[in-house]
Amino acid sequence: RGTKFSYNNSGYVLLAAIIEQITQKPFDVYLDEVIFKPCRMDATGYFELDRLPSNCANNYIYCESTDSYRTNIYSVDAKGSGAGGAFITTKDVAMFWNALIHYRLLSKKMIEQMFDIHSQDEDGSCYGYGIWINVKDNRDKILYFQGQDPGVSFISEYHPKSDVQITLVSN
Repeated sequence: RGTKFSYNNSGYVLLAAIIEQITQKPFDVYLDEVIFKPCRMDATGYFELDRLPSNCANNYIYCESTDSYRTNIYSVDAKGSGAGGAFITTKDVAMFWNALIHYRLLSKKMIEQMFDIHSQDEDGSCYGYGIWINVKDNRDKILYFQGQDPGVSFISEYHPKSDVQITLVSN
């Protein structure tokens, strides 16, 4: 373990750029081929905000000056990046967790390393490789990933001991 940890989205933007350089494919195309399709995540993707699928929910933010809600299209990137912005359903999140925990995306050794604590924030938050880890009573781990932008938030947990997944999305 290192001596200091600070989560930073820029690292994931850089990782996406590295993936694009190595694969010679756009990041979203690579993810679709290597993760979304193999996991059967049929409703997931990085979509341009002016080309959303017909059944996609809009995201809203509150506007104080008009005391009303408006879509967030002028508050987020036109298309997601390595730092986030994918459109996903709770069903597809379950498909992802299932592929991950049953070693269909990575080897058992890699998953064990991913789910192991490698860093701890000042507030006690723990981080593995690409995943947050909440430790209960110094033994039970709750694994989770989360994200938010103006008008949208998301958190998904997996409880290995009970084999339970919980996913919450908000727009």
